[in-house]
Amino acid sequence: MSADTIAARLEADILGGVYRPGEELKQGEIAARFSVSRIPVRDALQLLAARGFIENAPNRRARIIRLSAEEIDEVFDLRILLETDCLRQAIPCMTTSDLAHIDTALAHSTIDASGDRWAQGDWDFHRALYLPAGRPRHLAMIEDLRRTCRIHISGYGVLPSRTGAWLDDHQHLAAACREGTVDVACDLLQRHIENARQTLLSALPSGNGGQTAVTTTP
Repeated sequence: MSADTIAARLEADILGGVYRPGEELKQGEIAARFSVSRIPVRDALQLLAARGFIENAPNRRARIIRLSAEEIDEVFDLRILLETDCLRQAIPCMTTSDLAHIDTALAHSTIDASGDRWAQGDWDFHRALYLPAGRPRHLAMIEDLRRTCRIHISGYGVLPSRTGAWLDDHQHLAAACREGTVDVACDLLQRHIENARQTLLSALPSGNGGQTAVTTTP
């Protein structure tokens, strides 16, 4: 099994909440799991480190990234800046085809909201909102920040159990895009991201700058 394949499997586990933020990934256990030597495992961990999923401690131990409350705040501040700006630039460029794509992504995200694909459905919807801006580097930075949030949301068990408000936000965002009301859409998006911030901060375990974990809408 190649390092790329091992990295992909571990990446799916991390995004799926199999590992908690800060948890160590032990090379020997991973090698035994995939029936390989430690060499491809080491290479896979280097790939994950380069992608921002893990950090390599000085003692050569690899751990899932774990952000403090202050660092999570910074990530969400950046998300608000980048995502609202991208949406502001996208709406005037939206075509009938773009709006149809948004409606399709909205329908899928609504279906996926109660299952294991909730995070992918959520990103597909937001990506559909931002794509018309035609800013691939901008979009890549947004995706990277959202991935960091997802690692923590999944790792701390913050799963969508109160999806009503979350899905209502999506409906209102899609409607604002259809109406071309840029300021309304951006205000909605900012509140949407702020709610996600509070959800994650409230789920941080004691000792990590947060409170006892809860389950609510990401």
